[in-house]
Amino acid sequence: MAEDSELWDIICYGPHVPMKNLGETGPMVPKERKKYSDIDRKAIEKNYHTKKVLVKQSKIDMLTTEYELFKMKDEEFIQDMHTRFTSIINELHSLGDVIPRNKLVRKILSVLPDSWESKVNAITEAKYLQTITMDELIRNLKTYEMKRKKDSEKREPKKEKN
Repeated sequence: MAEDSELWDIICYGPHVPMKNLGETGPMVPKERKKYSDIDRKAIEKNYHTKKVLVKQSKIDMLTTEYELFKMKDEEFIQDMHTRFTSIINELHSLGDVIPRNKLVRKILSVLPDSWESKVNAITEAKYLQTITMDELIRNLKTYEMKRKKDSEKREPKKEKN
């Protein structure tokens, strides 16, 4: 209804099909496409517009679910996770569903594994979640990821060469 009341009628009662009589007492049958009037063509356009709106909303619903269920995979790098996340966000944006930056930042922080808890707490406690950009957050997390990798390499015993 918010889009167009005629679209809602099409959703409720089905698409408009231009019809014609087969003689005065004959049954109604669909018109041939080449015999459509301008009014028929407008009605057919409404049918297609309705399908487009429904498909668009279906895509938004699917992507919203993907966004809500989004998690960082085990052993996944920050860059790879960010690429997957950005793909979902960009598709939603292209369909007119824009998620505010601060919600995106909070979402990223919430999907990090438990092993990142200290970093998440540090960022959260810094109280700049309202102003940090996604790029700043990802740079910060990538830096932390590199430090963690370097620290774990130091802790692993070095293999001796034969």
